[in-house]
Amino acid sequence: MKPSNTIPAVVLRTAANVLQPYLPGISPEALLDAIHAVRNAAPEKTEKPLTRRECAEILSVSVNSVNRYIQAGYLKAVKISPRLVRISPESVRALMINGIPCHDHEE
Repeated sequence: MKPSNTIPAVVLRTAANVLQPYLPGISPEALLDAIHAVRNAAPEKTEKPLTRRECAEILSVSVNSVNRYIQAGYLKAVKISPRLVRISPESVRALMINGIPCHDHEE
């Protein structure tokens, strides 16, 4: 289904109102500009997998933490050899957005 070129003003206002708690200051005009920017953007190149060090820098954590995130399943990685690991950029973005689930410890 191809989106139409015109979006009714009522739809833009409603969408902006729904997004307001998450994006304070969003306006129907800003939303429309963002939609046009996405529609007109050039297709992205396929992202290359990240090294553990690159991933650690992006997440502002140690390489040991990255290794723990991989073992816990928070990051998707491919083991090319015993020392060569590549991490999915999509899983890094997902971790940055969703974070790590907190487990309350009862005392």
